[in-house]
Amino acid sequence: MKRRAAIAVALSVLLLAIFITLVGWEDVLSSLEQASLTVYLFAFAGSLLMLAFRSGVWSQVLAVVDEPRPYWLISSVFATATFIKYVTPYGQVASGVGNAAIVNRYTDAAYEESLAAVVSADVLNYIPYYTFGAIGVVSVLSRGGLPIDLDPFLLPSVASVIAIVLIFVVGWRVRHRLAAGVVRLVLGLRSVVARLSPSIASRLTRENVEQRLDGFAVTLELVSKDRRSMGIALLYGHLAWLGLGVALYASAAAVGTPLPVGTVLLAVALSKLGFIIPTPGGIGGVEAALASAIYLLAPAAVGMTVATATAIAILYRFATYWFTIALGGTTSMALTITDPLPPSE
Repeated sequence: MKRRAAIAVALSVLLLAIFITLVGWEDVLSSLEQASLTVYLFAFAGSLLMLAFRSGVWSQVLAVVDEPRPYWLISSVFATATFIKYVTPYGQVASGVGNAAIVNRYTDAAYEESLAAVVSADVLNYIPYYTFGAIGVVSVLSRGGLPIDLDPFLLPSVASVIAIVLIFVVGWRVRHRLAAGVVRLVLGLRSVVARLSPSIASRLTRENVEQRLDGFAVTLELVSKDRRSMGIALLYGHLAWLGLGVALYASAAAVGTPLPVGTVLLAVALSKLGFIIPTPGGIGGVEAALASAIYLLAPAAVGMTVATATAIAILYRFATYWFTIALGGTTSMALTITDPLPPSE
């Protein structure tokens, strides 16, 4: 697993290098050399703000599904889970199951409760991409419109948002049928799992699977009914997202091309599209998506170039991705050494 992750990161960095080569190394490096370190430090402050409040989201949700835990422990578990998600291929898609195992390991919460908490926290942390993204759209439009014709993309974008909402609503209404379908699927795959791990396959009985799903559904209902805690968690999620906005604003200001707040909000929201590329942490894809958004959305008065936009994207990602990996990896090692919950004999 470690070897595959290392290879995936190396290939992703190569993809990023190819993108920068297409833009022009000399021009990008020239923009980076002009960056003010003093201003750029605020990007790291924004990244820390994001980590602090997203840990707060986890803390709020876990307090509802299990019991209150020390913030230092939850923040350490969150940093560890984020590290693993960022260095693993398809981590953005498949991280929920692994993160739930980490929460279960270090907090002793039941696995189904941990999974429900992680899923709920992820939803709360993703909502700001839509709310602040919408604010960014309104802000850019009020400034005189977008520099490109988005009519061909408007209908698909709106349809995608509506489809996502409908999937969640319909899925919740037919959750019992979905659970029955999951049970049949798991039992059908039992023979395949047995070839890889007989011990795991032995636990994939109908009774065990149904019990886990029931616990997961009950926990989700519990979370949905605690509106006060979820309201606080949603506020934390938005404050965390603003940390990303601060990081991008500081990165742009550091190279001498400060962006309007509306442009920053919309660019951060659009950068999420880069995670479509299945690389660890969206390496290459996020930088390309963000650089494109910055270049296309920046006001003409800023004098934005493709090279400068790419430099801003690189600075932003260093503060929010590579810096987070360094913190998460260090925290993971510290958590393993101190281990507040040693394995039972």
